[in-house]
Amino acid sequence: MKRLKICARKREKVGKEYVKKIRRQGLVPGIIYKKGFVQPLELKETDLIHLLHQAHSENVVVEVEISDNGNKEVRTAIIKDVVHDPLKGRITHVDFQEVSLEEIIRIKVPIEIKGEPVGVKVDGGLLEHLLWELEVECKAGEIPEKLTIDVSELKIGDSITVADLNLPSGVRATGSGEQVIVHVLAPKVERVEEVVEEEAGAEPEVITEKKEEQEEESQQG
Repeated sequence: MKRLKICARKREKVGKEYVKKIRRQGLVPGIIYKKGFVQPLELKETDLIHLLHQAHSENVVVEVEISDNGNKEVRTAIIKDVVHDPLKGRITHVDFQEVSLEEIIRIKVPIEIKGEPVGVKVDGGLLEHLLWELEVECKAGEIPEKLTIDVSELKIGDSITVADLNLPSGVRATGSGEQVIVHVLAPKVERVEEVVEEEAGAEPEVITEKKEEQEEESQQG
């Protein structure tokens, strides 16, 4: 898998005020850790952005070169967490987990789909992508950058589960094999209900003509 490099400096001070100060200088606070060891770091934000652009995802092995008063040491790690400011989008903190390349670790790997299902292209179905990343167990030096699945042959009603994946050698899914990654749904049919208006039948109006009978009164004269 891809291995990248980044330079960092040992951070002697901690606390909110110091962190604010280095952020104003274009630096990002971070840590590198393993069991029984934690080292605060500070890194150039531009270097970290460049690293993340190269990585495309956070599950890459990184050689972190740490400077400490003129001394340098390199530690192998994975990017465990990157925190962004929700308003400005800037990186506010980064965590590196130190690993050995032969160490078995658990990590989430992104799932990428390619192709257009025949059930969508021909039959008008809908492809639903349910699982976007998969937790796997493997050696730190053998983490796949991503898992790609071809959905071109899927028909309406077909699905691909975790058990269907052809994982690289040495990589094992930790969850249930029955988890559905993608499936193709039948097209939705909109039923247009015809509203039948019942016309009320109007009965013909019966007009009764009253004939006035004029009685002739005989005049006596």
